[in-house]
Amino acid sequence: ERLEGGLLDLGMTEASEPKDADVIILNTCSIREHAEAKVYSYVGPQAKRKRDGEDVTIVVAGCVAQQEGARLLRRAPEVDVVMGPQYANRLADVLEGVMLRGEQVEATSASYGALDHGGSTTSRRSSDVVAWVNVAHGCNERCTYCVVPN
Repeated sequence: ERLEGGLLDLGMTEASEPKDADVIILNTCSIREHAEAKVYSYVGPQAKRKRDGEDVTIVVAGCVAQQEGARLLRRAPEVDVVMGPQYANRLADVLEGVMLRGEQVEATSASYGALDHGGSTTSRRSSDVVAWVNVAHGCNERCTYCVVPN
C-alpha cells in the first residue's frame, strides 16, 4: 500500500500488464520458500526488456532486497533499485536518483540516507476495513508458529 501510494504521489498509474509498465516493483518476502530464486526468475523478463532497449525502471524492494543488497545488483545489473522495507515511505526519493540522474541505488542501510519511519507517503487502500500491517521490523504477538522476529 505504501509503495503504491508513493507511485501515485509521483503521478504514475497502474499498467494493465507488466510488459506495459515503465516502472516495475517486485516487493519481496524472504519468509517464502525459495524466495531468492523467485526474485531472480521475476527479474529476468524485465531485465531482458531493458537489454532490448526499453526504458523501464526495475525496483526490487522488501526483505529479499534487504538480504541480497549489492549481490542482487551484481547478479542482475539491469536492476535500478534494491530497497529494503525501511524505505517504503521514501520510494519517491529513491526513484529520483534513478530517473533524474541515472544512478543505480542500493537503499538497504542507514548509510543510504536518513530513514523516515513516519507516514510521509499516503497509503493506497482499496478497502475501508482491511489494511496491510507491517511486521518487517518485528511484531509483539508472539505466535508460536511465526518466524517474524519479536
